[in-house]
Amino acid sequence: MNYDDNDVIKDIDASIVLNPFFDEWYQIVEDILKNPEFQKRKLFMHHHNLTVWDHSILVSFKAYMAGGYFKADRRICAIAGLLHDFYSQAWISTPEIEALENGKYTKLMKEPKPWYKMHGFTHAKDASINYIKYFPELEDKKITNSILRHMFPLNIIPPRYKEGFIITMIDKLNSVHELPSITYVSKKIIHKTYEILSDVNRI
Repeated sequence: MNYDDNDVIKDIDASIVLNPFFDEWYQIVEDILKNPEFQKRKLFMHHHNLTVWDHSILVSFKAYMAGGYFKADRRICAIAGLLHDFYSQAWISTPEIEALENGKYTKLMKEPKPWYKMHGFTHAKDASINYIKYFPELEDKKITNSILRHMFPLNIIPPRYKEGFIITMIDKLNSVHELPSITYVSKKIIHKTYEILSDVNRI
């Protein structure tokens, strides 16, 4: 897959592109979206069939819109929302991400680790460091804190700023919608159980 493309609008969901507030939001985030490192997130899987690219754009745009409602800094909401999952290592393996730069983005995936060092507990801090590495001109205490604390309450310290609470809220709501349905999960479990029982019966 050719992920690096200057025409990024075609890779954004049409419901966002057609929104009357799209142009305002896009002016804020255009340089991030066109960054080659950020575009690699088209290859990072997030939840179910959604990529980190898709999820991050949804969170960013919705946080930008919510920022207006809650009288928050909409620029901070847009940027922090887009970069909140800009972690350096993938947590789901795919052939595309395994092949990218000789496995650079999956090397930590193969290392055994205790539960408290798993992705859900560590990726917010990783993203808060990684965004400064690639976008030092955007470094800002509100952006950093919003990214660092967006996994509250899994990470126990809450966001310090209103913008961070907006990112956290939008991220949780989006993630719930992105997860597979109970029916889908049930079918997967039943199918896997059937496979195991079939294997046992063949022994």
